[in-house]
Amino acid sequence: MLFFIFLYSKGIVFMNKSNGYRIGVDVGGTFTDVILIQNNTGNVSVTKILNRDDKRADAVIEGIDRLLLLKGIEADQINWIGHGTTISTNAVIERKGAKTALITNKNFRDILEIGRFSRPPELIYRTHVNKPSPLVPRYLRLGVSCRINRDGKVSSSVDDGELQNAISLIKAENVESVAVCFLFSFLNPIHENQVRIELKNVLPHLEIVLSSEINREFREYPRTSTTVFAAYVAPVLRRYISGLRDKLRNNGVNCPLYIFQSNGGVAEPDIVMRNPALTLLSGPAGAVIGATQICGQAGYKNLITMDIGGTSLDVCLVQNSKADLSTSREIDKFPISTPMLDVHTVGAGGGSIIRTDEVGRIKVGPESMGAHPGPACYGFGGDQPTLTDVNLLMGLLDPSSFANGEVQLDEKRSEEVIREKISKPLGIDLYSAIVGIYRVVTNQIAEEIRTITMEQGRDPRDYALVAFGGGGPLHAAGVARELGIGKVIIPKYPGLFSARGIATADFSHDYVRSIVQPLEEIKEKNIASIFSEMITHANLDLEKEGIESNRRDISCSLDMRYIGQTTEVNVPLGKYDEDWKAKFDQAPSQFHKIHEQLYTYSVPNEPIELVNIRVFSIGLLEKPSTRSIESTSSIASSKNSRLVLLPGEKTQIQVPVFKRENLKIGSKLFGPAIVEESSSSTLLLDEMEIIIDAYENIIINLAPSGISL
Repeated sequence: MLFFIFLYSKGIVFMNKSNGYRIGVDVGGTFTDVILIQNNTGNVSVTKILNRDDKRADAVIEGIDRLLLLKGIEADQINWIGHGTTISTNAVIERKGAKTALITNKNFRDILEIGRFSRPPELIYRTHVNKPSPLVPRYLRLGVSCRINRDGKVSSSVDDGELQNAISLIKAENVESVAVCFLFSFLNPIHENQVRIELKNVLPHLEIVLSSEINREFREYPRTSTTVFAAYVAPVLRRYISGLRDKLRNNGVNCPLYIFQSNGGVAEPDIVMRNPALTLLSGPAGAVIGATQICGQAGYKNLITMDIGGTSLDVCLVQNSKADLSTSREIDKFPISTPMLDVHTVGAGGGSIIRTDEVGRIKVGPESMGAHPGPACYGFGGDQPTLTDVNLLMGLLDPSSFANGEVQLDEKRSEEVIREKISKPLGIDLYSAIVGIYRVVTNQIAEEIRTITMEQGRDPRDYALVAFGGGGPLHAAGVARELGIGKVIIPKYPGLFSARGIATADFSHDYVRSIVQPLEEIKEKNIASIFSEMITHANLDLEKEGIESNRRDISCSLDMRYIGQTTEVNVPLGKYDEDWKAKFDQAPSQFHKIHEQLYTYSVPNEPIELVNIRVFSIGLLEKPSTRSIESTSSIASSKNSRLVLLPGEKTQIQVPVFKRENLKIGSKLFGPAIVEESSSSTLLLDEMEIIIDAYENIIINLAPSGISL
């Protein structure tokens, strides 16, 4: 019998593999998804709860209670909860975060306004449109005289009078959270630490976020922006986690709660609260982790993930079972510098609003109707057409079983809003409008996938397309045909796939330290000392989370560039061990090689600059049991059918409808067809074939025009 060991109050709780359950939670924009997995069998149970405004924790509890009742188990049999949420992201987008102040160097308080002296690309020619306002208003951006120089030495101390004036204003304005970011504090945090001590002496309950603790990386603007993001969402996230923990305990659930992060791993809540910005882009990452694990078991290592949820479309590239990573993204036009899965997001979800622009083009998103009032077909007062309304009128959705029956869909209302908002303005009939919208969405998704493949020198035909989310399987076949992709994978429970990924994610942490020195001037022993310090920190965090030493995977890397460049290339070194010196000596040649792969050239005689030192740690968890089931090949048949308006057609035709739970391993069926399940529906087009593989995935094989498989 195998056991997991976790530190709970200090950490430690015992997870009995043979009789315990784990839960994954994904709080999305429209639904809260909850998944229950039995550890020893891998059996899965799922549920969806329609979100209620400002009561997201109640939706989580409702979902857990529903699954406990369904399975007839007690709350004390749950021994692990992984939780992903859009709480932080929504707080930023909706401007519902904490009242936040910024303390920085005197005369540098306008860095959030100045940014990079440029406008976002989409606003360059729209001079009448203002950039989004910073999260901190100017009167709460406070300058204090002090300076650390480029060598990390103190050139002028903190002006105590100016600091006390700033603290007085913060107190008078009832500020909830303070971001502190000084120049070169990534080299020496002494002044930021001093400010925190002074703030805590006067305002002990204040949330304080230091840039030197969340992002010890150079570049003033992204570091300041990231620190402000973290401070802005910190009180919101802390209240949510605290309230959820209380509700879980009141319902008899006393197991550890772990928070899913943007880098694709979970962490203990106290560690996450050191940098709340880690949760800002965590939602889409859960499904990518799930796809990597589930599809990897079935033998698929190179993937394009396509997640269509209630509010957005998210795509990501996975190569050799590893998702692309990024260290810089934007939210609401402001940069955020934290390691994260490189998920590209656009507003093309089920609730995305469809409209016509001034020249008669159909536009999808980015605005969304959310959960309330939601799409017109929800019947909650929505008066704008959405992608869900289109899919319903095409016949792709069963109005009585949408989202496992959570919402009864109103076809008449969908027809009314599409006629009024799309058909009449364009002077076309209803069917033409519906098919046109579907084609626009297909092209929009395909274009986003081209961004992460063709624009990066990769061929999408070399990958399998993995589709999930409530809407992903409805559009996957059309997108694959558009791009020439020959294989589509629809995992089981696609509408709750983020929750499934979160339920099985490992612990992970990232650490960075900027150096910014020519490589030839750096002493190896100094680098070794920094690596040793960062690895010690990583081990302490994993120890706090109860990860035994033999289940820790800690790797190192260097960000390097040619002197004079403004972007870096990450050079992996692997584990920090007795071969470290040899790995460090080989780093320059590795840099030249990677640079040539990325940019088609390298300059071996050009001097190299070391910019950042990075450490990435993983606490490996044993995954729930999985099984492959013996195949019994057969041609599936169905007695059910309904009228469907297929893409590219002008009239409806009868299309067979299959229930996914009735399809056995090895079952085959041919398009056109629809496969329904509780959380989604899969559309199969003509000349396409489905087979159910040994891991219960739907595998769609297709031969798009001109493509030979």
